[in-house]
Amino acid sequence: MLQEFQGVEIEAISACVPKRKILNDSFGELLSPKEYRVFEKTVGILERRWAEENVTASDLGLSAALNLIDKHKINKEDIECLIFLSQTPDYKIPFTSNILQYKLELKKEILCLDINAGCAGFIQGISTAFSIVKSLKKGKVLFIVAETLSKILSIEDRSTAMLFGDGAAAVLISADQSNNKSYLNFFSDGENANAIQIPDGGYRNGITEKSLEIVSDEMGNRKNGLHLSMNGPKVFDFTLREISNSIISLLEKTNIKKEDIDCFLLHQSNQFIIKQVASQLKVEPEKMLLNISNFGNTSGVSIPLLVCSHKELLNNSQNVLMSGYGSGLNWGNLIINLSKTKIFDIIEI
Repeated sequence: MLQEFQGVEIEAISACVPKRKILNDSFGELLSPKEYRVFEKTVGILERRWAEENVTASDLGLSAALNLIDKHKINKEDIECLIFLSQTPDYKIPFTSNILQYKLELKKEILCLDINAGCAGFIQGISTAFSIVKSLKKGKVLFIVAETLSKILSIEDRSTAMLFGDGAAAVLISADQSNNKSYLNFFSDGENANAIQIPDGGYRNGITEKSLEIVSDEMGNRKNGLHLSMNGPKVFDFTLREISNSIISLLEKTNIKKEDIDCFLLHQSNQFIIKQVASQLKVEPEKMLLNISNFGNTSGVSIPLLVCSHKELLNNSQNVLMSGYGSGLNWGNLIINLSKTKIFDIIEI
């Protein structure tokens, strides 16, 4: 799927992370000293942020949105749609965007929409927000993406426990009078949907006593049916096989040269994978931005968090390519001009 938008922009963006830092030595006996060194060198994560027990993804998203509204001096009456994207919402019912509409004191005459999406979620959410803005006679879309993945991890699972962090971002989408164009493409491989999965707790496999039973897999990872489960080798192979090709496809179909892309912002899944994609694309390492060492994998939050981590650089960027990939399996890419986007410093709560 290929999309093209003209006359729509990311007007402003803000990000929020928990104050609590979880260092690698917090995981005790999960890895041997040698394995820790290899993990830090290859995966690239030195620390990640985890929310306190009473802090939800919507709390992080609320803080990011309030900071955006305050710093960018947004008139709340202009917000015609609120999108909340997360895999860790407050409840199964009701959906979280309605709750945030009330907490943000937005008007009642508004479209509230939740999206359940993962690591490609930011690109999917931007597509949805851009489409809605184009249909409005006036007004803006507030798009919030937030995750507290720490709450669905087993600390005895080496395949997930050290990878994921928590965070949120708020993005204001509005109409733009310039001739700048944005391009997106999307892909999906539902056959391998179980590569990243929480097996129980939905309505295919409900919660039973067995769901709470801690079991060991063939690699010695201990978790229950309500914990996040990931087939690391399958996901690794998928990213190295598909992501660079999908980026090349978008560049070719839009007649944009990779040399004209100022920066590449890939989902912060794994430092080694990101460097391998850079090598496959023959892109200079300095153009492939990173912040995984400080925040880990924050799923759909990782790209906007990366934007705010490099605000000074991106304030002058004409063409930026973003790529999200992961659970689903889903992946998608976006080429966008951020030179007019107001980017705010990351806040902590």
